[in-house]
Amino acid sequence: MKHIEMYNYWIKNAPMFIAMTGYNLSDFTALLPYFSEAHEKYFENFYVSGKKNKKLKDFSIYKNSPLPTIEDRLVFVLSYQKLNPIQQQQAATFHMTQKQVNLFVHSLTIVLENALTDANVMPAQTEEDLKVKLDTEEEMILIHDGTEREIPRPVDHELQKETYSGKKKKNTLKNGVIINTLCMILFVGATVKGSTHDKKIADLQYLNVLNEIKAKIILLQDTGYQGFAPLGVTTKQPFKKPIGIELTEEQKNWNTALSRIRVMIEHAIGSIKRYRIVKDECRLRKNGYPYKIMAICAGLHNFRVERTPVKYPEIKLT
Repeated sequence: MKHIEMYNYWIKNAPMFIAMTGYNLSDFTALLPYFSEAHEKYFENFYVSGKKNKKLKDFSIYKNSPLPTIEDRLVFVLSYQKLNPIQQQQAATFHMTQKQVNLFVHSLTIVLENALTDANVMPAQTEEDLKVKLDTEEEMILIHDGTEREIPRPVDHELQKETYSGKKKKNTLKNGVIINTLCMILFVGATVKGSTHDKKIADLQYLNVLNEIKAKIILLQDTGYQGFAPLGVTTKQPFKKPIGIELTEEQKNWNTALSRIRVMIEHAIGSIKRYRIVKDECRLRKNGYPYKIMAICAGLHNFRVERTPVKYPEIKLT
């Protein structure tokens, strides 16, 4: 099979297309115009290698390119995020060299991020962007949590300590995540070492924003955020069972009701991690790849959810 037939081959089998890219054909087709425009803008200014193009001429794909169409290029980068293959495997699938895979992965990931930004589905990643997301007079119910993903064990002994997660018993990276009740991811914090506590991430990355915004917010959290109480924000969390004392029936019922709502953030994080690049070990190091891929996969989740909203039962917190 020739590499130019890969996209056309996959679209003939709907389950295969979803398995390979994480998107159904409808969502893929909706994302394609944004990707095409971002692709043209990027390659007018940069080569595949990432070097600046000083000629500033109109870009066109060479006929002998291993990825000769925009569809092939979007399929290529989505399949890399979805499957997290070794680059030799990706090279064999798309009939190119491992070096070409490496170059296309890094350049097309930038294009994909720009496309998702243009589609207005990228989550906030800074305090300033989060303020814009939360700039509303309406009451909002938000849910926050932390998520970890495995990385290869660092060679440096001190870095091993910093990235070791006592919870996962592995070397990991961690991100704070905030979602709304539509399961849209509003915020993905800066990637930090796996030993960092969830509450410390919240204190450093978005406590100040929650203290300052005017919106009326109800924030749902687990017991790992004990003591996290931004000014003007109503926080709700489960009752923690004291040592040697049983919770009352009323407290148990509250914990159950709250967990039925908070499970949405587990669904959102699980949806991000359908892309195995943020579920399994991320082997790439160049261009800070492990530190930016989480937000991109969250953007892919948001694009999908915005087109097909997740339906949950009516939320009752009383």
